[in-house]
Amino acid sequence: MVEISVENIKKFFKKISKRIDDFLIKIGLKRKRIRFRTAWEEYLRRMSSGEEALTFYEPFIEDTPMDVRDIDDLFGDDLGIFEKYSKSLSYWITHTSFLPSKRDFQYIGISDEKKYFAKVLLASLGTFILLFLYGAILNNNPISGILNGFIFAGGLMIAGIFYPKLKLILFRGEIKIQILFALLYMVSVVRVGISLQEAIENVAKSPEYGIVSYEFKAIIHDVNVGGYNFVEALERAKMRTKIPLMEKLYDQLLVAFNKGNVSLLLEKLYEDIVRQSLAKIDSSKFMISNLGNLVFGVGLILPFAGMIQSALGSQQGFPGIIDTVDLILTKIGPISTIIFTIFIKMKIE
Repeated sequence: MVEISVENIKKFFKKISKRIDDFLIKIGLKRKRIRFRTAWEEYLRRMSSGEEALTFYEPFIEDTPMDVRDIDDLFGDDLGIFEKYSKSLSYWITHTSFLPSKRDFQYIGISDEKKYFAKVLLASLGTFILLFLYGAILNNNPISGILNGFIFAGGLMIAGIFYPKLKLILFRGEIKIQILFALLYMVSVVRVGISLQEAIENVAKSPEYGIVSYEFKAIIHDVNVGGYNFVEALERAKMRTKIPLMEKLYDQLLVAFNKGNVSLLLEKLYEDIVRQSLAKIDSSKFMISNLGNLVFGVGLILPFAGMIQSALGSQQGFPGIIDTVDLILTKIGPISTIIFTIFIKMKIE
């Protein structure tokens, strides 16, 4: 005897409903339901499809980090009201191709992206509130306070999102020097009879080699813990890295391990890097000199002369000249200097 219960009745009517729907679809009186991806789901799927799953096992930490109190102490493990927003923002950013990936955050020493974006959200919100209060209370202009708050908070949010990529771009020179020193060390120890794998292990144990030591630690981890052989670990490291010079280094290491002549190949890579750097500096001298004259002339002299003439023409007198000098010295001058310095740093590195 079949037991009659509420669950059995629900299942019975569900089957009947499904059969009726199938019959109506066959005779054309009802359309088949098709679940389409939303635009957001399709965007995330497309952006994340090419992202490698290979990540480092821990974030890159400098050899002697400063012992300072961090805003992470305020959050702990519970991010409070920022939990949901920081988690969504972190997932979207790390799974979008042109934005920083999880490996970029690991390169600059950030292990938990959710906490990082919680700090960015908190800083942006605080900036908006302060500027709004400043405009509404001190200047009696709440609309200006809201606009300034949105502009500066948005700028801070964008800077926080692209901070990992900007840091890696601006410190390419330091990474190149670390790679050159590591190459010199490996060439010297291989020549005296140490194997390539031992040389890599020694670099991995030496934090003074910076990013190179950090990447080589992942190779040793793959060999000792992951069970990969040395060649497979090098290939995984090449897929994992996001530094072009490290990719060249891994190519040379793979060739050297398979064909021999380790010291000769590494020395050749060292000479190629140095030669390319010197050629880049020589080719940039003329451009940097002309750009410096252009920035000084167009960015400082012409605005200064035009503002002085405007101040005198409008009969503002000495206060107008003082305002013009203040604008040049405290705003236009420093901004032009910072932009020019960043350009030179990126050009010669």
